[in-house]
Amino acid sequence: MMTYRWGVIGPGNIAQTFADALNVLPQGELYAVASRNAQRGQDFVLKNGAKVLHSSYQALIDDPKVDLVYIATPHSHHYPVARAVLAAGKHLLLEKPLTVNAAQTRELVKLAEQNNCVFQEALWSRFMPCFAKVKAWIEQGRIGKLQYITSQIGFVFNGEPSHRLLNPALAGGSLLDLGVYSVSISQYLLGEHPVGVSALATPVGEKVDHNTFVTLQYDSGVVSQFVSTIDAHCSNVMTIHGNKGYIHVRGRFWEGNACSLFVDGAPIADPIGKPVETQQFSHQANGFEYQIAATMQLIGGSTLSDERMSHADSIGVMDTLDRIRYALGLHYSNEIEAL
Repeated sequence: MMTYRWGVIGPGNIAQTFADALNVLPQGELYAVASRNAQRGQDFVLKNGAKVLHSSYQALIDDPKVDLVYIATPHSHHYPVARAVLAAGKHLLLEKPLTVNAAQTRELVKLAEQNNCVFQEALWSRFMPCFAKVKAWIEQGRIGKLQYITSQIGFVFNGEPSHRLLNPALAGGSLLDLGVYSVSISQYLLGEHPVGVSALATPVGEKVDHNTFVTLQYDSGVVSQFVSTIDAHCSNVMTIHGNKGYIHVRGRFWEGNACSLFVDGAPIADPIGKPVETQQFSHQANGFEYQIAATMQLIGGSTLSDERMSHADSIGVMDTLDRIRYALGLHYSNEIEAL
């Protein structure tokens, strides 16, 4: 069995989740780490048994022993680093959202295709058995004709103003960090992109979005409504509603731990009580392992992205996020928006 050597750029909390998941996959090895913070990089290497610590991102990219790169820096700075990885002909797993805008995502896809590099968006939820089950229930007609999707995602964040969630220089706010899950999972379940987008955010006038309320309308007639927040406690639940029942993906829905199917057998509109089926999912590591394994399986194949999160899907999600930001009047600096 081929063993692929991974390099990690940006050894923060998300990268640790990645490393824990990679550790359970025999076909992958954490080989190299690159960090602009020497102590953080050293700590990550020692904790996870990486072979090499590079002091610059480019040094890791140029390392001939690195087969694949995982980037877990703030999304505001994904684009230039990802571009360098793909230009060097390295396969890439890039954290969500891929970039700050759709134009940047299109450029990365073009570069991956030119250099025949696997380029996968790390939207981990789309690779999970939980959402495959939800999609199957929908396609089997278990809840009848789909009507609408609702979701809430967020928490109260009390961090420093310089933190990436509050910092406009790092494309902060709830939408790109959290709301992307509602956008992307809705797209995955429906198999289409929205034709109509409306949105508002509070407090008005902030340079990053705090409480964001979005309605997405699809050509099929389905509507997806979601709230993303860094200012309020919420249920963190996604529910998919049909004319014969509904599917409930419980709190912290994006983690794909459990889903329940509720079906109305009554001839009139009675409240639906107990679920007829509940599926619970335990991950071998933490849920990241599905997307990591999928990325390695693509190498040497005929496609450069997995069908569960294709390049067209990634571009479509970023297009939708752009439209939401336009509706909100939310803009970032040219420094991080530029190609």
